Amino acid sequence: MHASNLNSEFRKNVSRLVIPSVLQMLVGNSFSLINTLMVGRLGDSAIAVVAAVGQIGFVLSMILTGVYGITAFITQYHGKGDKHSLQQAFALMLLSSVTVTLVLVAVVFVFKSSILRLFINDPGAVQYGAHYLTLLLLVYLINSVKDTFASALGAIGQVKATLMIGLVSMSINAGLDYVLIYGKLGFPEYGIAGAAYATLVASVVGGTALIVYVYVRKVSFHLTFRSLTSLKFAFVKRLYRTTLPLVVHEGLWSVGNMLYAVAFGYMGVTALATFQLARTFNGYFMMGIYGFAYAANVLIGQKLSRKEPDEAIAFARKFTALTIVVSLFVSVAIAALSPYIVMLFSQTSGEVQTAFRHVMLIQAVLMLAYFLNNVWIVGMFRAGGDNVYTLKLILVTTWLIALPLVLAGAYLFHWPVEVVYVMFALEEVSKACIGYFRYRSNKWANNLTQSGSESDKAA
Repeated sequence: MHASNLNSEFRKNVSRLVIPSVLQMLVGNSFSLINTLMVGRLGDSAIAVVAAVGQIGFVLSMILTGVYGITAFITQYHGKGDKHSLQQAFALMLLSSVTVTLVLVAVVFVFKSSILRLFINDPGAVQYGAHYLTLLLLVYLINSVKDTFASALGAIGQVKATLMIGLVSMSINAGLDYVLIYGKLGFPEYGIAGAAYATLVASVVGGTALIVYVYVRKVSFHLTFRSLTSLKFAFVKRLYRTTLPLVVHEGLWSVGNMLYAVAFGYMGVTALATFQLARTFNGYFMMGIYGFAYAANVLIGQKLSRKEPDEAIAFARKFTALTIVVSLFVSVAIAALSPYIVMLFSQTSGEVQTAFRHVMLIQAVLMLAYFLNNVWIVGMFRAGGDNVYTLKLILVTTWLIALPLVLAGAYLFHWPVEVVYVMFALEEVSKACIGYFRYRSNKWANNLTQSGSESDKAA
């Protein structure tokens, strides 16, 4: 394709995909922010409980993110026009998501108190958090279906419906948070459990609406019960061969992040509350790149499926350049807004507020690494199914570099929260430095549909 035509196609598709995706991520992150803001008025201990329970949900969500790596096939089958394989890939993703969630929910339900004690030393807070966690386990089950449908819609470039439904769910969640946490409009004051009830109702409404939309509109991946039970072993094996390394990658990374939280929890409520606030707002800071990573994944995946690797690589270079520019703007915004963000949590202790402000400045300095990792790994490497490499990358950067430093800082040297957080952030710095060479090698640019799909369809 001529360079000018390629540039025109790039600009047109980026504007079409990025803005709805950023808005969708805004809605998704708002669930966590709303709960944190509402619960934050209950004090440091309540935030620490949310942090501990949030780590369990985080591990599950990251493992499911690995399962949703099947969307790389959905994108490429959609680009190729192979509807049968598209539906089979979605069926496999749905079954895998529900099965994984059922197993993890069962394990957590049995050992919930023991798991919470890993993060919290206060027996009263553990009991306080156990009911909250039990309610959220129901949310995880509902979301295993809802998020599968949302991921598939995103994989074929349809994010507007997910965005609108998400806005409705967020509004319900925010309203019920206020009513149920503080006992307004004649309802009992449920405290932290009220946040769980609000999230549960919002998830039921959002999930139902999303499924209805897919079947009423007869979106290309909609399937029947027969489709769920007619998967061929050869097809499953081929998709899992690419996807399972990503599941292991996300699992190891999320467990590593859980151990980070355990280390911060060992340092005390102040450290764990700071870590939770930093994680919550980091999701908002990262919205500047989520849209570009999503657009990169869709556009590059489609180029690869059409056997246009040179154009896919050209798109990758453009996305990287955009990422650098956007990260600089976001870094400046974080530094400028950090005092005002801290003011949102005036009910927390002075120690938490001071540490949180310092941590946000650390994030501002290192935001370029966060952004590049997101657009390279999520936007490019996964589009080409380069998941074995990303698994190796996590083993080195999380388990051999950052996690040992965090554990040493917390348990051996008793460093301040800010210093331990820098050790935590070294994961992203090292990941970007190593990942750069993979990005430049172009070894990630693989066509996932070039073999097997037609034979699977015939079978």
